[in-house]
Amino acid sequence: MKHLSKQVLLVLLLGIVVGLFNACVSSGETTSLTVAQDYSDYRDGNKKALNNLISIYRDSALPVEVREEALLRIVESNDPIGLQAVRNTLKSGSDLDYTLFHASLKALSKTKDIENSRTILQAMQVSRAGYVAVRDEMFLIIEDQIDAQSVAMILKIYANAQEDYASFLKNLTLTLGKMEDTRVVPILMSIASNKKIDIGIRNLAVEILATKNDPAVARLLAEMLDNPATQNQVKTYAISIMDDIKDERLLSSLIDALHNEQTTYYSMLDVITRALGNFDDPELKMAVVKVARDDQMPSRFRKRAINSLATYKDPVIAKQIIDILGNPDNFIFYNDIQEMVDAIDSPELQQKLQHIARSTQAAWERE
Repeated sequence: MKHLSKQVLLVLLLGIVVGLFNACVSSGETTSLTVAQDYSDYRDGNKKALNNLISIYRDSALPVEVREEALLRIVESNDPIGLQAVRNTLKSGSDLDYTLFHASLKALSKTKDIENSRTILQAMQVSRAGYVAVRDEMFLIIEDQIDAQSVAMILKIYANAQEDYASFLKNLTLTLGKMEDTRVVPILMSIASNKKIDIGIRNLAVEILATKNDPAVARLLAEMLDNPATQNQVKTYAISIMDDIKDERLLSSLIDALHNEQTTYYSMLDVITRALGNFDDPELKMAVVKVARDDQMPSRFRKRAINSLATYKDPVIAKQIIDILGNPDNFIFYNDIQEMVDAIDSPELQQKLQHIARSTQAAWERE
């Protein structure tokens, strides 16, 4: 009996050793050399070799490097059966390995086939569904075990999720912008008008919409022009499409926006010209001179600028201001300029002032 038991034990041990040996041999049989040989056989006309490459690509027990090598050879073959096998794997999301998944996407991008786009979009859905399922399961595990120290990590995850969503919206917006399909306009409009979306992405959507000759775009731009929070972002695009889109509301909103901008500009200028006289910086002086000499500027700002410049008693500045009297319309500032010259007490400036005034008056009378 003992002798029989020893024999049984020996048989079992031998079986285990053989099994391990076969397993080692099996795992060692498929290498990059195997892939290279199968691909060579395929190119020599052996169609079965392609099936071998597909099997290697799909075998999750093999090293990723070997599977990736098989994948590249399949795509390189450009064989419809092989390419469809790659697409089917991506669509199903089976045995998802991100290294191989990414390699598959890059490999397919080298072949021009509309089916690739559909495959990649479906792969997005499958991979997202898998990720969401795992994520939800992880939250279920930890929801009753959260402590104060974990809050910071959760907030970081939340911030990352927002960044991911913003990146997705940006890529989505760019992709939609390249599509010549009227159905993308409402989606882009939704992105552009959503206040919760990053302003940079909304601006991108508006810029793309400006290239779409669609009446709905004009209505959206008009609404955004009427909103002080967004009018600065869309003003340039609204102007750029006015020649192509004849829309009364858009034109009215654009005029109102520009009027508001002008009002804001003059309010700022009012504050600036009042404040500039209190500084003795050469660059600031030149800024005030520019205001005083600008014939397009409202007269009240120019008058204030001249009065501010008078406090400096600078002959060089005074000469530049006297020159504006060469335009008869600027004689409304004559008394202010006269006061500036009197404060400096310079015979040369007095002579220049009188000469320009007489010359301009004489020219005006001749006309």
